[in-house]
Amino acid sequence: MGSIAAVVLLTACGDSTPASTTAQSEPAVQAAAGSAATATDSPELTAVDFFKALLVNNDIKEAKRHAVPSLKRVLDGYASAKAVGRTLLNMSFDQVEITIEDTNKNVREFYTDKADVMLIFTGKKNDEKVVNMRMVKMEKHNGKWLVAVIKDDPFARTKI
Repeated sequence: MGSIAAVVLLTACGDSTPASTTAQSEPAVQAAAGSAATATDSPELTAVDFFKALLVNNDIKEAKRHAVPSLKRVLDGYASAKAVGRTLLNMSFDQVEITIEDTNKNVREFYTDKADVMLIFTGKKNDEKVVNMRMVKMEKHNGKWLVAVIKDDPFARTKI
C-alpha cells in the first residue's frame, strides 16, 4: 500500500522547469517541458505552440490548430500571423523567447477542462528589450487543449 502511494506521489510531481522557446532554439521547448508532456495533454505547451506559430514561425494556419472555433474565426480576419501579433495582440518582436510562468500552478487545473496559463514574452524590437505578459485561458475540447481567450498584459504601461 505504501509503495502504491509513493508511486502516485512521484507520478504527480512533474518537472516544473519552465519551457521556453526562441527563434533560434526550438528544441529547448521539448527538453525543458519534460518527457511525458506533449502539446495535446498540456495547456502550457499548447499555449506556447500557439504563440510560437504566430510570433516566431509566422504561421497562422498552425496557430489556428491550437485555437477554439471562435478564436479561429477571429484569426481568419487577418492576412498574416505578423498582422495578428501586431494588431490583435499588440506584440511585435524581431526575436522573442516565450516562457511559462508557473509559480502559481494549481494541480487541480489538470482535473478540469479549463486552465489559466501565464506566459512571459521577452524579446527585442529595433534593438530595444521588450517584455510582455499574457494570461491565456485554455479549454479542453475533445481531449485536446486549445487557446480560448488571450488577456492583455496586466502590467503594461503606456509611454507618456
